[in-house]
Amino acid sequence: MKIKETEAVLELVIKSYLSLGVPISSKFIVAESGINASPATIRNVMMGLERDGFIYSPHTSAGRIPTTAGLRHYVNQLLSFESADEGMLQQLSASLEKSKTPPEMCNKAARMIADMTNLTGLVAMPKTNNVMIRQLELVRLADQRLLCVLIDQHDEVQNRVVDLPFVVTDVLLQNTLQMLNSALAGFSLEEGQQRLSYFMKQSSDEVQALVKAALFGDAVELNEQVLFRAGETRLLNDEIATDTANLRNVLKSVSNISVLQPLFSSCCTSQNVHVFIGDEIGIDSLKNCSIVAKSFYKDNKVAGVMAVVGPKRMDYQSVILSVDLSTNILTSALNHQQ
Repeated sequence: MKIKETEAVLELVIKSYLSLGVPISSKFIVAESGINASPATIRNVMMGLERDGFIYSPHTSAGRIPTTAGLRHYVNQLLSFESADEGMLQQLSASLEKSKTPPEMCNKAARMIADMTNLTGLVAMPKTNNVMIRQLELVRLADQRLLCVLIDQHDEVQNRVVDLPFVVTDVLLQNTLQMLNSALAGFSLEEGQQRLSYFMKQSSDEVQALVKAALFGDAVELNEQVLFRAGETRLLNDEIATDTANLRNVLKSVSNISVLQPLFSSCCTSQNVHVFIGDEIGIDSLKNCSIVAKSFYKDNKVAGVMAVVGPKRMDYQSVILSVDLSTNILTSALNHQQ
């Protein structure tokens, strides 16, 4: 058979498997392809595709399913895309533009892409340095444990529990809280950290130790990323995790920005949609998954990454188009924000 017909057989095997979730036989291809070839010829073509590493037999049945290499070839060479419905685009854009802050937009965008694809949606963005700190609170939970609360000008709350290597007295707690609010309240994180450095030089060793323990971790790290998630329950899929332990590792990975950060960073090198299949993800717990991701922008700079996580047997055509459109809409909404 010619290369064109061989590609057609491979495409039909992959499309059929993605749709049906069962190994695809040569008899099925003969019945569905419309290719003018005998069953024996189709079998020979499929054997050739198997030798080339594009498909394989998962067990003794006559059916074949695509390998990671086959899925990669399908994504890179065989997919084609149609224009999106204009009405849907306007509706999605209007929904995001109603949001008041970038974090609110990104949170809504994660839910939007999860609902569009019926998979798990992720949106990662840096915690902005321009957020104005309105108030800080330190609440003693135990002699050596504090709850640190940061409230910004949008009344968004960040909090973390801190375990300390020393006992915090009432006087120390009040002195530290007074100093923190004097240094940080009414200023952005970036400005506040500069002021805090000055204030700490004037403070006692005990106050300095408490500030370092309480705030110089995740709470005010300037390069910290925040991850918005939606649709995690859709990872409850036998094709992703075969037991509870595997599922726990999958859920832990998709909720940990530090685990995903190298993958997301690689998506910031171009404005294209990036597709990672199985082992290409580079995270062992996600080897049965595929991730489709693309960066979004504000003021012509990368503002974050949107991603969809699902089983390797996903509708790549639909998911890639959805991620592409949604990141474009999110970029537009961020840049039109008042």
